[in-house]
Amino acid sequence: MQHLINRAVVAAILFDPKVAETLLEIPDAALGRMFKNHLCKVVGQAMVYGIDLPALREEEERLRERVKRASKRAPEHEPLPGPNKANVARYPLVLQGKVLRVHDFCMAAGITEKKLDKFVDSGRMFRVYFGPEAYCPAFFLSSMIFRDDFKNVIRGLGKTDPWVMFDFFTTPIESLGGATPLQRLSVEDVEPVVEEAKSFAEQYAQLYASAQGDS
Repeated sequence: MQHLINRAVVAAILFDPKVAETLLEIPDAALGRMFKNHLCKVVGQAMVYGIDLPALREEEERLRERVKRASKRAPEHEPLPGPNKANVARYPLVLQGKVLRVHDFCMAAGITEKKLDKFVDSGRMFRVYFGPEAYCPAFFLSSMIFRDDFKNVIRGLGKTDPWVMFDFFTTPIESLGGATPLQRLSVEDVEPVVEEAKSFAEQYAQLYASAQGDS
């Protein structure tokens, strides 16, 4: 973590040598929140473009080892909260910042939780859950995709489970030229994604009905 902060500080100073003076004038809490908000947005943007941030980090680690600069400290991870243990397989998404706690998401988006509720109710966004705790996909922070375009796709997905919706948006689809729906939406190619969402929802409904029948 200290290595990350050091690099962020160096990058800021290299970008503008006078920035250190400005940053020092900002209250600690405000500066921390500002950094966290922008971090959330960057992760959301990376999801839209399909950039694998963990893979980039792993490559950097391998390079650092080759030049004998690798740190011997094991990475520290946030402990998995008790109520979330039912969804262990997806919890790395939290550690990677790909899904955000509601408070963090609202701070990064500059909206209130009441406004978020309205976006969810209108179908412009959706939440995912670890046990009772709600999280928001970081890709909703991307400025590259209009909320109405999200709405059209989410409407096409119908009553699909929120986590399955998350998978739909982030998974490459052959009929979309091997791109993810997020990537196609980022270039305003909405209609093919909406049609794919409708088809996906039909298949999901059939599978769900079949599973219910078997049980």
